[in-house]
Amino acid sequence: MSKYPRPTVLAGVDGSAQSITAARWAADEAARRRQSVLVLYSAHLPVTEYPSFGYPAEYIESAEINGRRVLDEAVQEIHRNYPDLEVSTALTRSDPRLALVDASDGAALTVIGSLGSGRLQEVLLGSVALHVAAHGRSPVAVVPYDQDSRRGPVLVGVDGRRDSEAAVEFAFDEAALRDVDLVAVMAFDSWARQGFARRPISFDVTEAQEEHAVISEQLAGWAEKYPDVRVHEHVFRGRPAECLLGYAGHAPLAQQPQLIVVGSRGRGGLTGLLLGSTSHAVIAHATCPVVVVRPSAG
Repeated sequence: MSKYPRPTVLAGVDGSAQSITAARWAADEAARRRQSVLVLYSAHLPVTEYPSFGYPAEYIESAEINGRRVLDEAVQEIHRNYPDLEVSTALTRSDPRLALVDASDGAALTVIGSLGSGRLQEVLLGSVALHVAAHGRSPVAVVPYDQDSRRGPVLVGVDGRRDSEAAVEFAFDEAALRDVDLVAVMAFDSWARQGFARRPISFDVTEAQEEHAVISEQLAGWAEKYPDVRVHEHVFRGRPAECLLGYAGHAPLAQQPQLIVVGSRGRGGLTGLLLGSTSHAVIAHATCPVVVVRPSAG
């Protein structure tokens, strides 16, 4: 049994402006879901070159005092907008990546911040955001610091596979909670490069008939379960990440998504392979929060 209460929205903070943005977003989500928030800070001290000497006790105490200060500031920030929201805190000494993955086992959703669109692509695969998105035991939301303020639909990538069902379910649930439309995008001919940054993505309708049947079949059951959610289906030719980002960038302002939901079908033990190229690329370039839903974390 998990040592963390359920259901709760987990937010990782480190004192940075982007982590406070993530904590606010987590509070919005928790209030929407009528859940609590758990704010976690890791006072992790890297292993020194001479581990037998360790860190002075005063240094360790100072790190923990700073951690408690960061947690208090995050709680105060959350309570400014949601004074009645139940908020708890956790302070650990372990690696923040491992601490967040461990805590995600008892969370309905894990929320972490990033510097913003485009900047993660150059970060090592061991970064906190990418590591937690790859290994988290709950759906993981990566919230960019410079996110746009939008009221558009929820955008989800579908591919007709059973292991993307968890992402589709999460997207329908979010659209219902937010009272917005759901836009489902399916990409085919993944080898094709359309240059979405230069012109809108297009496709030959005759080539897409089969894919339209696949996307409609995958969404049919969920549309029945969520009858109040209006669904828009789009099939594009191109790589999945390019099509999702291309739609988000070229859609009319009112239709630009406020949230993107993707599955994770990566392979192997390395973080980048486990996360998958599509989810990795969308996290790196999206200007709105991205939720990664692994099949086992739906």
